[in-house]
Amino acid sequence: MSALHSIYRKFRFPFKFINAAIRYPAAQVRVKRYSVMSIEETIDLLLRKPQLSLARYGDGELEMTWYKNIGFQPFDPKLSARLKALLLQAPQDNPDCLICLPDAFRTTRSMKNGSALFWFFHKSFYFKHYDALLNHQYQYGNTSVTRPYHDYKSKQLSRTIFDKFKQLYQGRRVLIVEGSGTRLGLGNDLLEGASEIKRITTLNRNAFSVYDRLFDTVLANAVNFDLVLISLGPTATVLAYDLSQRGIRCIDSGHVDIEYEWMLASATSKVKVAGKNVNEAGVLLSEQTTVADATYQRQMLQHVGKMPQDKTTAEADVVLIPLPHVSSTHHNAA
Repeated sequence: MSALHSIYRKFRFPFKFINAAIRYPAAQVRVKRYSVMSIEETIDLLLRKPQLSLARYGDGELEMTWYKNIGFQPFDPKLSARLKALLLQAPQDNPDCLICLPDAFRTTRSMKNGSALFWFFHKSFYFKHYDALLNHQYQYGNTSVTRPYHDYKSKQLSRTIFDKFKQLYQGRRVLIVEGSGTRLGLGNDLLEGASEIKRITTLNRNAFSVYDRLFDTVLANAVNFDLVLISLGPTATVLAYDLSQRGIRCIDSGHVDIEYEWMLASATSKVKVAGKNVNEAGVLLSEQTTVADATYQRQMLQHVGKMPQDKTTAEADVVLIPLPHVSSTHHNAA
């Protein structure tokens, strides 16, 4: 049996590649029917339209419309239904929220080989499952507007994009909604131009399980802020859209903070970042881990979701929870 498994492992990739190569031309024809802005066009539109919100679909969100478990978000039929429903909405139903699709649907020419190969397989095998949910007439934003660094051969554009992101926060009151351990902007200058920063945290696994409470909590507090940044995987996609319908400007900010950290470190792979969740490096911080930083503590407004009853873990004794089946090239979620 072990010999058969060894043979399978040896020949699995060539067979998979050949299969994908056969499927790819037809899949790419379907992909090209949809219009996706460039990364820079997307951030420039956000800067021009002060009420525009952003709801982003990466590979994880798109696959979850069909069936997909993500390390920090197990498949939930209700979440899947919401992700489908948002894609099926007519543009005029919510003109203040821009739906975004992956940059790879526009082109992979500027991507590193590993990222381009990932999307080659993704489009070949998965695109057919959510093709019918997309709108040929819609001008989609670019999901990679918050991921302009790691996937790309040239790093020149990433600095420009991050500088433009900082303009979004300049002089504004910012409310961050994030999973515990995400700690967006902590330890770097990504948000230093904001006039005020407050945070609402929630579960870093299965955040959608407390969605109704989270929505009500954010809605009640967001009236005191100019901009809401949401970093919660697929839950952020739905939350940003729903809140934007209530007149709250939301940016589904995804991995922007981790990408910024990688750029500052000139990282060449998806490395861990001390004191922060990096699901694509295969770990989440324990829900019990606290932050000793006094500024961060002052920013905390509320936690939504039941915290573990175990003894709190100090920052010096960070507990890492491994995530199963994480690939260094797989995005898992936007």
